[in-house]
Amino acid sequence: MLNSLRFQNIALFGNLEIDFDRGFTVFTGQTGSGKSIFIDTLNALLAHKKTNLDNRLVSKGAAFSSIEGVFSVLQTTKDWLIDQEFDVEEELIVTREWRLKEDKYKSRFRINGVLVNRDQISELRSLLLDFTLQGDTYILNQSLHQLKLLDSLGLIKIQESITKVNQDWRIWHESDCMLKQAQDRISDSKKKFEEMQYIYQDLEKLGLEDPNEQNKLEIDQNRLSNLLRLKEGVKSLLIRLNESLDEYPSILDHTNFCMNELKSLSQIDSSLEPIFDNFYTLTNNLNDLIYQINDYEKTLDINPSFLNDLQVRLSTLKFYQKKYHRNIPDLISYKNELINYLSSQDSFNNINELISSENQKRIIRDKSNQDLSTMRKTVASQLEEKLIWSLKKLGIPNVRFKVVFEECEPTINGIDKVNFMFSANPGLPLAPLEETASGGEKSRILLAIKAIFSSFDHSNLLIFDEIDTGVSGSVSSYVANLLRELANQRQVFCVTHQPLIAAFADNHFSLKKKVFDGDTKSIVTNLKEKPDRQRELALLAGGEIVEANAYAASLLEHKAA
Repeated sequence: MLNSLRFQNIALFGNLEIDFDRGFTVFTGQTGSGKSIFIDTLNALLAHKKTNLDNRLVSKGAAFSSIEGVFSVLQTTKDWLIDQEFDVEEELIVTREWRLKEDKYKSRFRINGVLVNRDQISELRSLLLDFTLQGDTYILNQSLHQLKLLDSLGLIKIQESITKVNQDWRIWHESDCMLKQAQDRISDSKKKFEEMQYIYQDLEKLGLEDPNEQNKLEIDQNRLSNLLRLKEGVKSLLIRLNESLDEYPSILDHTNFCMNELKSLSQIDSSLEPIFDNFYTLTNNLNDLIYQINDYEKTLDINPSFLNDLQVRLSTLKFYQKKYHRNIPDLISYKNELINYLSSQDSFNNINELISSENQKRIIRDKSNQDLSTMRKTVASQLEEKLIWSLKKLGIPNVRFKVVFEECEPTINGIDKVNFMFSANPGLPLAPLEETASGGEKSRILLAIKAIFSSFDHSNLLIFDEIDTGVSGSVSSYVANLLRELANQRQVFCVTHQPLIAAFADNHFSLKKKVFDGDTKSIVTNLKEKPDRQRELALLAGGEIVEANAYAASLLEHKAA
């Protein structure tokens, strides 16, 4: 319940404090008197979204403005305050402030003097205020909102079922995500395995074994490129070392001669024997050297195509090093790593467990969804019956209404998509509400729905802004009675132009514009005395003053009766 509202530097109202009572409260006044702006102040006090239009509530030139609402603390609000770790008192004070900084208004919210964020204000709004404003009938066109309206009629049982559906869906969703992640890993692992297998086979074809192969090949390439020079040089060496020419003996001839001579001399002088032994070793080494050179000469007898093969091999090695960004030793190590990876790779052992777990949780999820859907269909049947009865009273005698269910993919809201089907005229088939109902019919449907679910929920203030537009006569009387009945359960505010509806109110505020020193203000007056109310109702009724007064007096007497 809203106990009081305090304005400081608010457009049209300036500085103002209004106290409110329980029951059915109406706000009346001529067009432009400030009724809509008054409703806007309540909307802005607990704004669920940011809008620049809120700043138009600030009085022109004011450096500071505020709206403060004082509410009674009911149990639902108390539970929320405790959950948010606020101190709980008998009254709850919500404040919206605007401060002018650098030619721009900065806004902030407080709860019991403590700064809070917009998300907290949005949550608290749903506990304190329930708006039905002009143009709000568009919400009846939205399937999700229709579903929420339906769920709001289900009381504790359906709310518990929704909580279970939400919980079971989240548990299943977590299990499903784990399964998909495992499947993705296996898929990625398979792709990686195939990629690694291709690389291994590619390197295996290269036949790499020796880390120094490239260096050796480059040496061989250099040797083969100078083969003619090597052959000529080796031939010249062998001639000088081993082969005799006509008058030129070879080095080996000289060493043989020298060794024979030393042998003869050492037989004469034994002191020459060590020299002979050394020369003998030298001669043997020379023979070994000649044998080695002969062996090397044989290696120079190479097929000319070998050089081409060698160069192709070198080119291939360089290509692979560039392809895999590794040198020869690293390529060999990489190939060994690949064979180890390929030999150890295996599928995830727990994939079957994850599949089984997801399946079990999906069965639980589907069971919860079906239970909730069954409850919703029962509530929908009750809504259809109550709504048809109420709409007939609201001036739609041939109304037909049905909630049509369509199964959709499971979400945290279950598997139900609903569509409100409506027909106001005989012979016309049921069609979606958004397509067939007029604006006035939608307003009455919304009022009837609000009345139905408000009988279950007594927590927040109901605010109607000209919900009675387009109705008259007996329909107006039914709307008035309906609003008064709602006020037996909860506080109800209604902006109206209908004198009949205003007469049924427990509390009546009149709004009038006045000009003070060139500045327009909206004066809010609490009409407590019967003559004051009668005068206001007569103004609403219009017509001749005498007739209007008589009509106003009869309305008040009828209400009192």
